[in-house]
Amino acid sequence: MTSGDWHLPALLASREEYQARLDLILPQAITGITATKNLAAASIAFTAMYVGAIDSARPIRPTTMLWMSDAIAARREDADRQGYYLAAVSHAGEKAVREFCTAQGIERGESWYAANSREQARDESIKTLMANGAILKRTDVPTTSSKPRYTLEPGFAALLSPELAEDALTAAISDWQSQHLTVVGRRRAALRRDPSRSTESVVINLPDGGTRTLHPGESSHILKAVVEKFAPARLKEPSVVFISQSGEKVNLVDGQALEDMGLAVDQTNLLPDCIIVDVAPRADAIWFIEAVATDGPITHERKQDLLTSATSQNIAPESCHFLTAFAARTSPTAKRALPQLAVGSHAWFADEPDNLLSWEENSMA
Repeated sequence: MTSGDWHLPALLASREEYQARLDLILPQAITGITATKNLAAASIAFTAMYVGAIDSARPIRPTTMLWMSDAIAARREDADRQGYYLAAVSHAGEKAVREFCTAQGIERGESWYAANSREQARDESIKTLMANGAILKRTDVPTTSSKPRYTLEPGFAALLSPELAEDALTAAISDWQSQHLTVVGRRRAALRRDPSRSTESVVINLPDGGTRTLHPGESSHILKAVVEKFAPARLKEPSVVFISQSGEKVNLVDGQALEDMGLAVDQTNLLPDCIIVDVAPRADAIWFIEAVATDGPITHERKQDLLTSATSQNIAPESCHFLTAFAARTSPTAKRALPQLAVGSHAWFADEPDNLLSWEENSMA
């Protein structure tokens, strides 16, 4: 890849200049917050511009900013900027960044942020920049994936150009704000980052009619198989009352269904990935289901927590059933998780839908 293929934008002189520019674009008087114009936000803006992470090109991770340093930032040649990006988003991570610095003769010095700052960078600065339309997030990357997903919105990136100044900058900022910092503009930004609108999203056909659209990812495909294959085969009249998605509070429809059943909806830490009930007369069965793509099977402790929560809400213990669902019995995830399964629970595999593995106590004397 040549330098011309990257189309790297011109840079402002320092993080402090980016911070000042953000203060003009996203003033607290309009946003009501300061997390869009603090030094962390400026660091994100600088790093994205440094590697050319604009629109769909060269998305970054929070660590791409965390591993940046003054010494790296001072190297403005295209080759250095390209090299840093490729190292920072590689599987080798920070090790690759160190090797890049050594190869380029860069005394890296202290990184801008510690590795444990990732959550703060993502949950505060990146989240608030996204909410105000400044950052875009790829919706085709599963939530649990470590792949880079963040880029600058192209109109916002244009406002960070050092060529814009004085009246031209003021006019450009005013125009961008009128499109992004209004009530409708924020709704537009929310829709752009909604994973359920991705072409990679997973549509589930519910057994009692209707559909649900889930975020991209293997766990969503496992849940789809549970709802469409396991439930109709094992339950007489299945009804899905709850499906959990990463980053989503209890769905409004699910919340109403849980309330109708007399179940608390504020104990989200105890709710599993999915709850399916058998509403056939005299069936009275409630299935608590975990879809395991990486981790999180129903262990003894998890089963006891769910059972305690259920019985405290007047659900009979004998009505409760516990299922851990996997993509395949031969998958590394299943092999690792099976020894952890709770006694009195079941395992099901999407690639063997006709079979059910039950782990029960030996009742023989």
